[in-house]
Amino acid sequence: MQQHYLILAGLGFATIIMAWLPAFSEKIRVSSPILLLLIGFGLFMVGLPLGWPDPLWNDLDLMYFSEALVIISLMGAGLKMGENTLKAWRKPLLLVFVTMPICMLSAYLLGQYFLLLSVPSSLLLAAVLAPTDPVLAAEVQLDDPSEENENDEDDVRFTLTAEAGLNDGVAFPFSYLAVLVAQAGSWAAFSFTDWLWDKLILKVVIGVLAGLFIGWIIGMLMDRLYKYAGVKTFVGFLALSLTFMTYGFTELIHGYGFLAVFFAGFSLRYYEKVDRNYKKKLHDFITEMEHLFMVIYILLFGGSIMNGMLNLTDWKGIAFAFVFVLVIRPIAGLIALAGFKESFKSKLAVSFFGIRGIGSIFYLSWAFVTYDYFDYKNELYAITAYIILISIVIHGFTAPSVIGHFRNQKTKSESSEN
Repeated sequence: MQQHYLILAGLGFATIIMAWLPAFSEKIRVSSPILLLLIGFGLFMVGLPLGWPDPLWNDLDLMYFSEALVIISLMGAGLKMGENTLKAWRKPLLLVFVTMPICMLSAYLLGQYFLLLSVPSSLLLAAVLAPTDPVLAAEVQLDDPSEENENDEDDVRFTLTAEAGLNDGVAFPFSYLAVLVAQAGSWAAFSFTDWLWDKLILKVVIGVLAGLFIGWIIGMLMDRLYKYAGVKTFVGFLALSLTFMTYGFTELIHGYGFLAVFFAGFSLRYYEKVDRNYKKKLHDFITEMEHLFMVIYILLFGGSIMNGMLNLTDWKGIAFAFVFVLVIRPIAGLIALAGFKESFKSKLAVSFFGIRGIGSIFYLSWAFVTYDYFDYKNELYAITAYIILISIVIHGFTAPSVIGHFRNQKTKSESSEN
């Protein structure tokens, strides 16, 4: 019973700290995930009986937890999308259809010829590193659903928000690709046509359409119920209910739930007859739920690191992690944005902040649950952990200053105009 109280006290302490962390991290120009990671290290060292990963999680438990956290974050990302023009979507689409394939191809080739992994494991490594994380990247995304794309700061944040919302679902077909190749035993036995039409095209289309339709239906219901029956909805937890309903329903009808959740939030955000203040309340509620789940995840992630998770790979895995975060993603991003006539600083910021995190963990655990005979399981977990840790630290120290720089430029521009 004493352990039970210790756990409650420890988690309560961490979540109370989280209430002040965003404001505190903004003052010291360090992102809150870094501070949470340090708290996780501290709680592990004092022996808080949290059931720390030793050093790996159970695959199924990790899949369910990361799944919930990612879809909650994707709903928040969808609700953040402001009144932006179609032109503003060119950049995130290029990041998805140019940058992401370059990153995956690079990861696959390095996995094959540098890390010396098997073909299925190299494919899986490429797939799990494809998505930009909607959870840990929150500090470089839009803060408020009313923000508009009017300057460099908003442009960077909109692009990264839209990219995170899109590519977390688009990466799923390639996780399927790795599993199907592993199950088939070779490229020759693998049915490319079935994967292309079913796992890539059909499930993506169903996911997008289901999300747009569900978001529109919920918006219409809120409007009509108030208009004709006087029933007004103003509860924030509708966002959480919509998240789980959309995800579950879309997966049942053979679509990608990640894409559906993002587009449901996006569709509801753009339904004009729903009050703007209520949209903000939905966004704020789902963001608080995301923060709660993120606290638990990062604490446990810190414990897994202290328990030796990083020791499961060699120097090649560490070198790969640094190269992927600091070289491959930035160069791939700059290639995609090369044709845009804007400041190099803005393009570099978008390219550099391809933050990796919980989405990668979900795809990895999902693949291991779906197919239990992947080679190099420990190495893949360790390499992914290194990439997440590097992303948390390097992006965590740089993101607040970079976003602050663009915000200061905006303030100076507005002052000069007045």
